[in-house]
Amino acid sequence: MEALFLELFNMSVTASWLVLAVVILRTLLKKAPKAITVFLWALVGIRLVCPFSFESVLSLIPSAETVPEAVLTGSDFNIDTGLSAIDSRVNGYLDDRYIEGVTVPAGNGMTVMGVLSVIWLVGIAAMLIYAVVSYIRIYRQVREGVRQDGNIYVCDRISAPFILGVFRPKIYLPSDIDKQDAEYVIAHERAHLKRRDHLIKPLGFLLLTVYWFNPVIWIAYILLCRDIELACDERVIKELGEQAKKPYSEALINCSLPRRTVAACPLAFGEVGVKSRIKSVLNYKKPAFWVVIVAIIASIAVAVGFLTNPKSNDLSNIANQNYGSELNGLSLEIVNIETSAPDPYLTIRYKNRTIKNLTYGAEFHIYQKIGDKWEDCRINQDTVWIAIGYHMYPGAKDNHQYI
Repeated sequence: MEALFLELFNMSVTASWLVLAVVILRTLLKKAPKAITVFLWALVGIRLVCPFSFESVLSLIPSAETVPEAVLTGSDFNIDTGLSAIDSRVNGYLDDRYIEGVTVPAGNGMTVMGVLSVIWLVGIAAMLIYAVVSYIRIYRQVREGVRQDGNIYVCDRISAPFILGVFRPKIYLPSDIDKQDAEYVIAHERAHLKRRDHLIKPLGFLLLTVYWFNPVIWIAYILLCRDIELACDERVIKELGEQAKKPYSEALINCSLPRRTVAACPLAFGEVGVKSRIKSVLNYKKPAFWVVIVAIIASIAVAVGFLTNPKSNDLSNIANQNYGSELNGLSLEIVNIETSAPDPYLTIRYKNRTIKNLTYGAEFHIYQKIGDKWEDCRINQDTVWIAIGYHMYPGAKDNHQYI
């Protein structure tokens, strides 16, 4: 469970970079079709669902593993955000205060992750209970609804129109709704069904349930709900024509709901961002062709840059991995490997947190753990791994470059 939570935590961090890019892009592409913005949020969903990704030199993700797996089994608590300014400050703070086996119990990383995993599961349970209770409450209100036409029902116990249901979605209208308003509401809700928004919103809430611990994902879900409604409004105005702008906006005002908390269901007509939606409807103009092209190119660039992971080192991801020791308090970390230079070299950071004076010899081998086995990482240029002996005094931590 600890390993699963750590994997999901790292996935949420990489997705957060994509969310930031989408937030910036949706601001820059205000005149582009709103459907493109919803597509960008779909990319965020893909990033949150897929446990793996292709590597690319075009990747804009700073690091694919912010908290290394070594936290669970190793003696280090360092992070790797890919941003040296952050890493140096945080890791420096941790190095000065936390030493496994000395200042904290051995295996503390696993213990901490175990506690966080339990909190994570409790949060998921709370989110699911909230969604189920909300659905049951709404279902009880509409179960006595009377069918008007097809999948359209009229109900006395609701104050605003909405869609409820995933597999057999129904449109519910309050019994006192104005006839003209009902015309535009039904057009809006049918546009939702054509766009499959009644599936998209629950899927988005399900991802929010899994990643509830990340505030950036909450922002993404809230903006997704707004953009779904904007895209639907845009589609209705496009189908009904310019003359529908004013009466449609009046229907939004008449059917608006008071501000509510984040919800998994239903798709309520006037639930989200009514003021911004009215402004968008009244100002709607068919996007210029060049705007659509720019938006598509920008979306492709975002997909390539943020759906791929940064390319690992040429030596099969040997670099930037923490290496432990059987002696608690001692660790070696490869921080850089360069084999393409005229004089190949590697840089190792060592930390001696023990009370002993240690020495490592003139030649050492580096191993990488693959599965349950440690494999020798030496390459043909044996001289890369030759180094003079160094003393590691108690409390020492330094970087050394070896030819």
